[in-house]
Amino acid sequence: MTESSFPTSTPIDGSIPGNTAPGASGFGRARASESAFGAVVSLRQRLGTLWQAPEQPCFPAIDAVQAYWEDLRGGRPAPARAEIDPRPLADTLNVLFIAERIAPGVARLRLCGQHFSDLLGMEPRGMPLSVLFTAAARDDLARALEQVARGARVALPLRAEKGLGRPGLDGMLALMPLADAQGRITRILGVLETQGQIGRAPRRFALSAPVQPHPNPVPTRGKPALRLVRGGKSG
Repeated sequence: MTESSFPTSTPIDGSIPGNTAPGASGFGRARASESAFGAVVSLRQRLGTLWQAPEQPCFPAIDAVQAYWEDLRGGRPAPARAEIDPRPLADTLNVLFIAERIAPGVARLRLCGQHFSDLLGMEPRGMPLSVLFTAAARDDLARALEQVARGARVALPLRAEKGLGRPGLDGMLALMPLADAQGRITRILGVLETQGQIGRAPRRFALSAPVQPHPNPVPTRGKPALRLVRGGKSG
């Protein structure tokens, strides 16, 4: 094949060489732009069939207990411990607990559901709440408990340590203040809800993300507001 047998090249904008008619070059650019746009749309459609954003975890027991706690407290900083009625919470008792604040940043389990025994492989009543946490995560828990003692409520996203016989296990710990007869916050209503197989006990947790803030507005001057606990470990 000789050089003269090659076809005459056409510029990328679709115009004909030597043709200087007004608008010819613009028409070619418009067609190229439409073609590129169509390619982008087609690529997005193909990717959409291969990848979907993961669903956010759902914790229905936590949602139910928080709604009950909000209704019970009304316009107060916290409801009283004596007002807690287990009957409306029957479907959540397995993952529910009440803890007593015994020192700054320390709370002891007074009542708890069967889920806690399953996680620890022993009876947890009377133990500190921190027994469910790794050593590195206990400072984060202590800061969260101090916020609850000041009238806030917090939620801690959790991830259990993995190992032999211990598969992936994620969860959420919700902490809500309860008051005594004098109005002091001395108890904590909590929920520890997990997703996944427990496997071999004991299972202990670290934070999987920064603490999730939940506004706790009280229409009374001088009441504490929720503050975000800094920290958290990525798993």
